[in-house]
Amino acid sequence: MGKKIALLLNVLLFAGFFFFFVFYSKPADMPDTLEPGSLAEKVRQAEKLLESYGKGLDARDIRLCFRGEELAGDRISATWYLPVDMDRAEWEAGAFSGFDDTVKILPLQDYTVLDKQAVVAKGQKIPFLAWKEQETVCTIIHVIFTGLPVVRIETDADLDVDTVFAGSVVFYEECGKESWTLTSVFQAHERGQTTRAFPKKGYRLNLISVTSAGVINKNPRRVLGMRDSDSWIFYAVYSDGTKVRDKFNIELWNQFGALRTPYHAHFGTHMEYAELIVNGEYRGMYGIMEPIDTRQLELSEQEYLYKRTYGRELLPEAFDMAAPEEYLTVLGMEIKGKDGSGTREDWQCFRRFVEMCQADDREFLAEAEKLLDMDNIVDIWLYLQMFYGEDNIYKNMFFAFKKEESGYKMYLVPWDVDLTWGNIYTDNEEMLYTVYAPERARTYLQWPFADRLLSLNAGDIRKRAADRWEELRKGALSDAGMQRLLEQCIHLVQDSGAFARDAARWPKSSHDGDYDSMRLFMKERMAYMDQLIQGQAIRD
Repeated sequence: MGKKIALLLNVLLFAGFFFFFVFYSKPADMPDTLEPGSLAEKVRQAEKLLESYGKGLDARDIRLCFRGEELAGDRISATWYLPVDMDRAEWEAGAFSGFDDTVKILPLQDYTVLDKQAVVAKGQKIPFLAWKEQETVCTIIHVIFTGLPVVRIETDADLDVDTVFAGSVVFYEECGKESWTLTSVFQAHERGQTTRAFPKKGYRLNLISVTSAGVINKNPRRVLGMRDSDSWIFYAVYSDGTKVRDKFNIELWNQFGALRTPYHAHFGTHMEYAELIVNGEYRGMYGIMEPIDTRQLELSEQEYLYKRTYGRELLPEAFDMAAPEEYLTVLGMEIKGKDGSGTREDWQCFRRFVEMCQADDREFLAEAEKLLDMDNIVDIWLYLQMFYGEDNIYKNMFFAFKKEESGYKMYLVPWDVDLTWGNIYTDNEEMLYTVYAPERARTYLQWPFADRLLSLNAGDIRKRAADRWEELRKGALSDAGMQRLLEQCIHLVQDSGAFARDAARWPKSSHDGDYDSMRLFMKERMAYMDQLIQGQAIRD
């Protein structure tokens, strides 16, 4: 109870005083970009001031703005972060300033004559002079132009200790956009399973608004170009040395599996990279993700969403042995959108699936063809088999039950797809629970549920899988298409400068950047898949 009261007080505190931002409206005649050499005069002026002023200004007291928006900065290093379009050679126009008139800002280097893309990729710090004219004191600060969005969190909590906290958050997109910042109050909690042991934590932020009477409401907003949502996942991207596996796999699923349903809903997620600063401290690169929830899948009150979180044996009698609130520990399952655990009635759809899996072949076959959407099953089997996703066989999967005229249909939605393309789980914290196993490139991924469907050829699944693979290999899963997508993901983390900054901030995390091994595994795995699908075991 004490934590809830403290959390509410924090929310009210931040809602009350944090939202004072300077309003900026760009004049119609202001150029969008800067001409090379356009800052030369300002640099000369700054150099003269630096010679005449004493260096007595405390950089920790500076609140740096760009185009009137206060930026996120690391107080210890006196470095601020400004997101730019790293694929555009021209520098974005806009003036740096202090939060109020007491502090003035001028560049000490004319960065407009520098190669913008090289500056961003190398993480080059550009020096600026900050000074107070009345006190004749100054200091040198720095700006990093990053190719990724930036997120700034302010909270009274200590994120190295507190697992539940509240505060304010600002999302910064490319500064050249008309509306490039989004601000909200939030409540949050730490998330993750094995990843909780890592020093770099993952979070779930719930955006809220607070009325003058102190009533807390949800505040769904579009974040970084993704859907309207009040809830956002901050994925720490800690153990994957390439930092691209989740993003790459999410984009692959979105290209062929997430929209292949009779509905307009997105049966998947989206993820965008961002750099996080908390209370004036740089916290590294994160993946901001849409949650897979009842809203994402457009599920009604009569429809159900379950998540398999832990690998537990699923037996019908286990439902009878435990109360619904114990299913997470007993079955490794949780229900979404039902206030935590739901009722036994809310679990009947998933129990039907479990009972089907325990039935004899005749009953299993008849029930499978009624309960399963075979297009979805084919796609998810090809998807997991393709990147050898053994961590998604017994956990990290959502089960959605949509109500149709003929009864409920079950759809599988993947989640947490970092242990892929050769990375597999190992029970070793020092190895970040991850080991690279290149031999898996030519090893069949056993999935008893799907293997049984294939063995019995439920719904003509073998031909469906063969035809679908042939179609995908000409499109979304072509060698050239996959390579392009992988290079785009590598470009985001490497050429933005964020990979190196994250490695410096979290030296004990994995940053091998071994893209060659990933490329080789992909090449061998896709060749293996071609042989597997063409074999008699699938087509007959």
